[in-house]
Formats: sequence, structure tokens, C-alpha cells
Amino acid sequence: MNRKDRRAAGKQGKGGMPGAPAPGLSPAAMSANLFAGAVQHFRAGELERAERLCRDVLVFDRDHGDALHLLGMIAFKAGNQAAALELLGRAVALNGGNADCHFNIAQVLRSLGRLAEAADHLTQATAIKRDHATAHVCLADMLLQQGKLDEARARYGRAAVIEPANVGAHYGQANALMQQGLLDEAIAHYRRVLALKPDFAEAHSNLGIALAAQGKYEEAAAQYQRALALRPDLVDTYRNLVRVLLAKGDAEAALAAVRRALAIAETDEIKALFVQGVRSLAAVAPVDELSDLIARALSEGWSRPSELSAIAARLLKQHPVLGALIEQAAWAWPQRLAAVDLCGAEGPAGIAGDRLMRALLGSAPVCDIDLERFLTSARAALLERAAGAAASDAIDDGSLEFYATLARQCFINEYVFALTDDETQRVRQLRATLEAALVANTAAAPLWLVAAAAYEPLHSLAHAATVLERSWPAALGPLLDLQIRQPLQERQIRSAIRVLTTVDDNVSLLVQRQYEDMPYPRWLRAAPLGKPVALDWYLRNQFPAAPIRSAGPRDGLDVLIAGCGTGQHAIETAQRFAGASVLAIDLSLSSLSYAARKTRALGLGNLHYAQADILKLNSTGWTFDLIEASGVLHHLRDWTQGWRVLLSLLRPGGFMHVGLYSALARADILAARAFIAEHGYGQSADDIRRCRQELLDLDPAAPLRNVAMYPDFYTISECRDLLFHVQEHNVTIPEIAVFLRDNDLTFIGFTGAAGADYRRRFPNDQGATDLAQWHAFETGNPLAFTGMYQFWVQKP
Repeated sequence: MNRKDRRAAGKQGKGGMPGAPAPGLSPAAMSANLFAGAVQHFRAGELERAERLCRDVLVFDRDHGDALHLLGMIAFKAGNQAAALELLGRAVALNGGNADCHFNIAQVLRSLGRLAEAADHLTQATAIKRDHATAHVCLADMLLQQGKLDEARARYGRAAVIEPANVGAHYGQANALMQQGLLDEAIAHYRRVLALKPDFAEAHSNLGIALAAQGKYEEAAAQYQRALALRPDLVDTYRNLVRVLLAKGDAEAALAAVRRALAIAETDEIKALFVQGVRSLAAVAPVDELSDLIARALSEGWSRPSELSAIAARLLKQHPVLGALIEQAAWAWPQRLAAVDLCGAEGPAGIAGDRLMRALLGSAPVCDIDLERFLTSARAALLERAAGAAASDAIDDGSLEFYATLARQCFINEYVFALTDDETQRVRQLRATLEAALVANTAAAPLWLVAAAAYEPLHSLAHAATVLERSWPAALGPLLDLQIRQPLQERQIRSAIRVLTTVDDNVSLLVQRQYEDMPYPRWLRAAPLGKPVALDWYLRNQFPAAPIRSAGPRDGLDVLIAGCGTGQHAIETAQRFAGASVLAIDLSLSSLSYAARKTRALGLGNLHYAQADILKLNSTGWTFDLIEASGVLHHLRDWTQGWRVLLSLLRPGGFMHVGLYSALARADILAARAFIAEHGYGQSADDIRRCRQELLDLDPAAPLRNVAMYPDFYTISECRDLLFHVQEHNVTIPEIAVFLRDNDLTFIGFTGAAGADYRRRFPNDQGATDLAQWHAFETGNPLAFTGMYQFWVQKP
């Protein structure tokens, strides 16, 4: 039905109900009249009436293309995609030259995920009606999602020529330009969009991203704040605002922004932002609300708990009561204070009543020397009390809860606290008493069990399984789960781990032995990541000005985690990327068993583990879209050989996330290793404990004392990895640059906090990808990569 027919039908229906047929009309005229009424009802949102009239039209003319078309649109609006597709398909078959019909069936196909068919219909729509700007924009949007940036820009440009005020055309053009790293042009288009539509929140937000990529943090923050004023629910914008505020060094403003976001919605993303904000505070006031939020973040798993350990310790040391007790214990060190002096007037129950203390001890290693010494004294007081307790002695619930939580902390840090000879003897006697009670099935004081657990893991008891058969106070439940049930599960899992390659390289065997003895790291929670995202989107969001090339459409995402350890990072990767199927490998079966247990507990079906040596992986014949090797290459016999093996498994256009130790940043680690060699320390847990204490006894101003600033210093396995590793390479940025050049890899960018300082130093490098300038930056800032170099590359 053309425009002239509709006008005629409208006149014929004038004066009565919309679409009511006038007497004496021909079938064609009646169809026209009914259809005109259907159009009026459709425009008024009266879909049921519009549908009835369309079906009346089909009574007179079963091949009425416009009625079929409108019925398809009604079905689509009602959420009946199958019916919409069938009706619009009939309409297209009757009138293949109708551009709008092609456009609308494309929308249905797109909603069903049938993107290739949708693109075909949009292409036909623009061929039939060359000035169909909306169809050009929709097709460009699809091309943009597929990473076909040049084609997308051409379509957006055509739409903008047809309709210079078309907001979608300019917005899409800006997004495509930003993905290509053409920031100045992208910014110009975003500004054009906002001139046309000042209340377009997403455009303000994306303009902020482009400005931030240029290091224009003030302007970027203003755009983010404008976006949030318009759309307070834009979680990604809060994240980006926090990033620029932190880059400006304004941690307090960043934290204030996060707390506003938390008041709106406690999503995983906003909770993670809170953690990011508080970690960056240079100073922290003992505010009850902040302490409560950090306690919640620790106990509810808003991030990796270890990320909050330092800030939690700082708050506890500022507590008016606990702070004084911690200071007193640290001042008396190495003397262990008696319980009456250590715990104050309320005793251990008073400490257990502090929510932040309880949350920290039960979820993450304590990374503070003063607090460690306080807890070491508390453990000694626990042992003294337990050693003098009879089997029938009662203990108040509060004290038992504190001591049980302390025992969990000792297990989490792998018994890193200092140990005296007297304690060693008392623990040996206590364990003998406890095991005798287990064998004889006689009464055992809960305090015996807790004290034993504070010095050695309960699963090492000769009759550990029988502990679970007894009834214990509720406060011991988490402790028994941590120290007995979970290790027993790992033993059962171990035999089911798949073996992909043999391990016979001399260096690989040494490294394997280290991680079999001490799986690394022992962790309780992975970071929650919110909804999975596409890999390309993730990288473009992290590196908006980087030279990222789309790898094209993928059916899923095959990922390899090389050197997965105990699985924390592998689990986060499996949850981060949409469509990811993840294989995680490691040399150590002990580490893999730990990882598999945690994965099963989370119910992840897209993550699988296997034992393998990276140097032999090229024999498997497998390939991957993404390979992550963020902490393993520097522990191989030859880090370049291992990297080349992994590259041989990376598909064309694939991405790789790499971690390598910085030779400049680890000068203090190398000095500590020389100290360890000079003093003849071995790699046993006893030697690591004694070495730590000798380092902590040094003058606080001594350079060697710097190693206490590393979080890894506060657990046995991590300290071994940090200071006692059997194999380690430290590299420089020029060495990395040579490897990238020789293997034709594109450097995408470093992750971490150094980027903001780098951009201030080198504003000409918008993409922050000039490795020569990065080397100059690190030379002037040798502690910029104290963790390690963490960066992304792409294969041709």
C-alpha cells in the first residue's frame, strides 16, 4: 500500500471509528480503510486493535504486504520474535523492493543473534534506498561490533552525509575512531554529538575515555561527572572516573565517588572500585563507616582479600583500644606478653568483637609487622592457656572465636610467625595429648585443637579424619573446614588431574619440587568480576589509544593459562571473558589440586586443569586465541624459549598477557638473596621463618629491610617465591623490546599504576606504547615495576 492509497483510505474512514468500513466499498477499498485504522492504532500504541484490523485486512487480501509487515512489527513489539520473523519474511517475499521491510526484518534477526542474515537485509535496504540513514547506522553498528572498523566508518560517514544531524552516525564514527586510536578525530565527533544532543550520557562518558587516554584528566573527570549527573546508573563511568581521580592523585575524591556509587547500587564493579579507592589512600582516618565497609569487603569477597590487608591493618592500629594493645606488643618484642597484658580488660573476647579484626584474620594474610608481632604474642598466650587446660575445661564463646580465627590466620600465612624453642616443645607435647585423646576416643578440650591448629595444620595429625566425627563448638566449624576437609578434598582430586606432557627438564623439576612442597599462593577468594565481556572490548577499554587489531569474529574464546599455580588468576580469567573455554596448566600437582578444588566450589564448567611443562607444549597441537603467562616465564630455564613455545600455540591475531620480573625494580630482592646465601639459609619453612626474623631485626632504615614492604613477605610459600626461588630471570625493557621486534609482536601496553605518571612524563605518546621512552621512564623511576612488568601483546 503506497502513500496515496493510505491517504485515500484515511479519507474514506473519516467521520467514524478508525478503520471502520463504509458501506458499499469494494474489497480493495475496505482493505485500505481497515489498514489505515490499523496504522493509527499502531502509532497510538494500541497493538491489540492494530492487530485485529490487520487480520481483517488479510481476510480481504491474504497477500496484503503492508498488513503482513505491520503484523510483523506488532509481534516484534510484543516480544514474539518467531512470529515477527515469519510475518516479515512473507512481507519481504511479496515486496522485496521495500527498504523498510528489509530494515525491520534485520532488527528481528539481530535480536535473535543471526547477525550475518541481519547484515544482508540491511545491505539490501541501503541498496534499495540509498538515503536510508538509519539502515546505514545499524549496519555500521554491526560492523563495529565485528571489528571491521574501516567499513563501519564508511557507513557512518554515509549516514552523516545524508543526515548531518544524525546523532547515531556521529556517535558511531567517534567510537570507531577511538578504537583505531585516532583520539583527536574521535573527540571532535563526540563533541559534535553533544552539540546535537547535550543530554547523551554515554557520549559524555566516552568523550571522557578519549580525553583520559590523552592524559587530560581534569577534562575527562568533568565529562564523567556530567555523564553520571545524567545517568547515575552508568557503572563503567564510575570506574573510569575513579581511574582518572587516582591518576590525578586524588584518592579521597575517588573514594567519595565510589561511596556515592555504593549508595546507588552495590554491584560487583562498584565494590571493586571501592577496594581500588581505599588501597590508594595515602592516609586513612579511623572512621567507623570506613572500617565497616572494609570489614564487609573482606568477609564478603569484594576483591581479592589480600588487596585490603594493608589498609585493614592501618585502621586496626589506629583503633583507640586495639591500636594501643598492638603498639604495646610491638614495643615489648621479642618478649611475648602475657594474655592479661596483651588483650586488655575485655580479654580475647573483646578482640573477637571487633568486626574488622575478625574479617582480616579469617580472610587474608596480615601484612604488617606490628600486627604480626601482636598476633605472635597472642598465639603464644593461646598455647600457654591450652597447655594448662584440662579436657573438661570450658572457655567463653568470644575467646574461643578469637583463638579459632587466629588459628585460621596462621594456616592462611602457612605458619610464618616466629617460633621459640619453648613453643616448639609445648606444641609437640600438646599434639601428643590431642592425638592420644583421638585414638582413645576420650574427651579433648576445644582449646587443645585450636592451639594445635595455630602451630601446625590439623590435617597433619595422625588421626585427622576422626576430628570431623566429633562434635565441636560452632566457632571451630570454619577452622575444621579450612584445615581438614579442604586438604582431604585436594588429596582426592590429585589423582584425577590430567597429565599433558612429561616433566624431565632439570630446571623444570627443581621448580616443580618447590611448588609441590609449597603450593603458591594459598588464597581464599578470587575477585568477583561482574558480567563477562568480550576480549576485544576489555582490551580497548584498558588501552583506548593502543594499536589493537580486531582478530575477527570468534565462536567462543580458547584460553591457555600457562603456569596457573593455585588457580586464582585462572578462575578470574574464566569469569572475565565471554565465551571463554580455559585450559590452565602447571608443573605442580599440589597446586593444581588446590586450584581444581576452588574451581569446583565455584561451579565453573569452562575451566580445566592439566599438568604440563611449557617447554613441551608445542607437541600437543593445540592453539589458542588468548594465552596468559603472567608469572611463569622468568622461572624457566630459558624465558625466551618458553615464550616462543607459547607463541607457536597462539592463533593469528591472538593476544598474550605476559609478566616478567624487572631487573631495575628488584635490586632489593637481589640484595636480600645475597644476604640469604651469605648466611647459609636453606629453603625449609624453618629457615624461611628464621631468615624473616633476622631481616625484621635490622634497622628500619636498612635497605635490606625494604623486602618487608612486599606482601609476599608475609606467608611462607610467597616469601620462598620472593626471596628463595630456585630459578629466576630478571629482564629489562630493552630486552623485551628486542624479543617483540624479533617475533613481530605488537606491544599493546603495560597494566598497573605507572601509566598515569608515564603520560605526564611523555604526553606525546598517547598510546603509551613507546618502549624506548618507557625504558627512560623506568630508569628515572626504578620502583615503577616492583611487582613485575605486566603487559599485553598481539600476534600478527
